Formats: sequence, structure tokens, C-alpha cells
Amino acid sequence: MTYYNRRQFITRSTLGFAGATMGLSFLGHGAAQAANISGYKAIVGIMLKGGMDHSDTLLPKDQDSYDALKGFRPGIFASHNSDDPQSSRHRENILELNVENASQFNGRRFGLPRELSAVQDMFNAGDAAIVGNVGPLLEPANRDDFETGRVSLPKRIFSHNDQQSTWMSLSTEGARKGWGGQFADAVLASDATANPLYAAITATTSDVFLAGDRARAFRVPRAGQRLTLDADRIRSHLGRGDDSDEARTKLNAYLRKQSADHTNLFRKDASGMSARGIDNQISYSERAASATPLGTIFPNTNLGRQLGGVAQAMSLRGPLNVKRQVFYAAQGGYDTHDSQAQNLPERHQKLNDAMLAFRAAMVELGLWNDVLVFTMSDFGRSMVGNGDGSDHGWGGHHFVLGGSVRGGQIYGDVPEIDTGHPQYTRRRGRLIPTTSVEQHAATLGRWFGLDDGELAGIFPNLSRFDRSALDFA
Repeated sequence: MTYYNRRQFITRSTLGFAGATMGLSFLGHGAAQAANISGYKAIVGIMLKGGMDHSDTLLPKDQDSYDALKGFRPGIFASHNSDDPQSSRHRENILELNVENASQFNGRRFGLPRELSAVQDMFNAGDAAIVGNVGPLLEPANRDDFETGRVSLPKRIFSHNDQQSTWMSLSTEGARKGWGGQFADAVLASDATANPLYAAITATTSDVFLAGDRARAFRVPRAGQRLTLDADRIRSHLGRGDDSDEARTKLNAYLRKQSADHTNLFRKDASGMSARGIDNQISYSERAASATPLGTIFPNTNLGRQLGGVAQAMSLRGPLNVKRQVFYAAQGGYDTHDSQAQNLPERHQKLNDAMLAFRAAMVELGLWNDVLVFTMSDFGRSMVGNGDGSDHGWGGHHFVLGGSVRGGQIYGDVPEIDTGHPQYTRRRGRLIPTTSVEQHAATLGRWFGLDDGELAGIFPNLSRFDRSALDFA
């Protein structure tokens, strides 16, 4: 069992209390002071939980590479009925990417499954890029390094929870700060007028990504949801009308009294945070209620509603007094040990549709050039199939979208489909990353306005790599 001291309790609890504090539910469908904060910018991270299969996402379009992948994954290709001319994995049906730096890949061609057609359109229009073979690294590594242990490696590489945490915080499960929250910290240190409450926003769970020293994840309702007090959980503290000002006043008075009366410091802290959380959510709700609704319709899916909530929060940037914001959303279901052909296309389609709607909302708000959207996942998956699924991997390929993206290119590397290649593990063909999460994230941070000193403080291993950042933004 893990025990926390009071400081740890407050740090961890604030994440949850800031958003879905006790009695709240959503109903319905020390930093350097040099960050450049002119204008408005936002970063939106989408965690694809479970480990997205990069080999079944960025697909080979040239015949030789296609045949090679099919040879390593006969069960997956058979489950996709890839020989059927109507199959999304039939080579002719793979949506080709017009890769501007194609010469880097020696005649290899790439595409996406038709479920990601909007992402293909954005890539070919220059509004999206791919970061190839990115993952947690402490220093450059290849197969010999991995097998001999002659370089330092991240801990618990193939563990879901630990690698989700490592992507978001550079440390395994139990980390207290994420780099998204530290980006927000840097901005808040540079702008004394900024409202710290709305610098880091989630429309889903309060994962570590948005936790900083000062920044805390503020949870907003998803599209189609409304804020209310949960009478089932706190009926004894409300009046007869749980939506009334009287009921809210009574609840807050109760919580504040409990905070003042408790001799147990943990209970006192919890009660105080509950009351503040309710005030914060009501304040946000009132601003949202007075705003003009977005015309963009978001898909009625979990991720679609999350990104709808993110877009709504961005539309309130003026009333909320923010110039920089970091957002977090998540989509589950990517742990495809089996039945991959039945499950992954559906996940791709929902991801595609949600990002398409989000782009439309950003265009509607005039913010498409001021927002970067990026995907992340626990890990990639093994290139060598496991029946009709795949096993946990390490490196993977990811998307970056936005009007400021230097799109139409693949950054980093996409190793050839050959388990003899030194960037694959020997037996299962797991990619050993060539680009670190820190290099990838530092690129986002530099675009966001952080300087080299701030980035070096957040990403301690950058100096171990030839390049401290990529060029996609």
C-alpha cells in the first residue's frame, strides 16, 4: 500500500478536485520567466491508450514493403481479408501520402487506412505531419545497446501504466508532474496576469500530463454535457433543489465549515478543495452559458465529445484571460492482442472523425494556425504478428496536426520492414525509438514559447541527442 504525506496528498488531490470535485458530475451525452506569450497558442495532446499499432496505421504502399509486412503478419492481414479488392488493407485501397521528403526513404511509399481519410487529406494539404519511431529514451539506442545493456534504458518499457506515464511525465507510474503541466508553469511564471486555473484543461481523466508545480488540470464538460450537483451523492447536504443557488450555497457553506472545524488536516484540506472546486466549476459554467455556441457539430463519441469540450474552452479564452493553454484528451481500446481487424479500424474512424470536427471548430474560431494537436500512446506494437493481433512494443509513429505544422513530411525515421534492421528487437520486431519523447515534446514546447533554458529544465536528457528538437513546427 502507498502512503502519502500531506504535501503529496494536496498535490495529487488537486487534480481531481479541480475538475470533478466531490458532489460534481457532468450529465448528458519554480520556473524561469522567459516564455514568449505573445498572442494565443494551445497544445492538445490525445493519448491513445493501450498501445496503438503503428504498423497497422502508417501502412506501406509500395509493393515490396507491403509484401514484407504481410509476411510478418499473415494472421492480421488474413483477418483484414486483405486479398479482397474491397478490403481497407488491400494495397490499392491504402490512401497514399504525398511525402515531401520521400527521397529520405529510398523509394518506399506510405499511406493510411481509409478510416483515417481526413488525416490523409490534412497531411497532403500540409496541415499534418508524422513523427516516425518516437518513444521514451534516455539516450540513443539500437538493438546491440538494448541486448547488451550498455546504455541506460527507460524503466518498465512494455508496461501500459508505466509507459503512459513515461510519455506524459518522463517517469513511471506515480510521477507527480507532467511536461504539459510544466509548459503551463513556464507560461504562468512569465505572465502575472494569466489565470492559472484555466492554463491546463482536461475533458477526461486527470492523468499526470497536466500536473505542474502551479498548474493543475481543470476538468471541463464534454460537448453536450452540463454541469450540475450530484444529488445522489450529496443529497444530505443540498436543499430540495439541487440546481438552485440556495442548494449550492448550503453545500459550499457545509464544506467550508467542515474545512474550518476539522482537526484532521487531511479532511480539512479535502473539504477546502471541494468548496474551491465547486466555485471554479460554477464560474466556468457561467462563462460558457453566456458564450455563443459553436456551429461545428462533433461526433457523438467519447473522443468527439471530449474535443468538443476542448473547443468550447478555447472559445472562452478571452473571458478566461488566458494566452497559452495545454489540453488533454484520451481514447481507449488500442490494446489489440487479438481481433485487431475488428477493433482497430473502428478506433481509427473515431479518431479521424473527432480530429476532423476539431479542425472545423478551430477554423470556425480562427484558431487553426494557433493550435497544435498531437497523438501519443503507451507504446507501439510488435511488427511480428501474434495470430490476429500484436504484442506490446516500444517505439511508434504519431501524428501532429495544425495550421502551423510544416506538414506533408515524415520527421524522424521509419525503419525498413526487416527484423534484421538494427532498430528492431530481434525476436518480435519491436521498434527501438530513434526519436525520444523529449525531442518530440521539446519541439512542441519551443513552438509554445518556451526558451532553451526552460526546455532543458523540463527535459534533462535533451543534451544526449544530436538534435534537441525536430522541425515540424
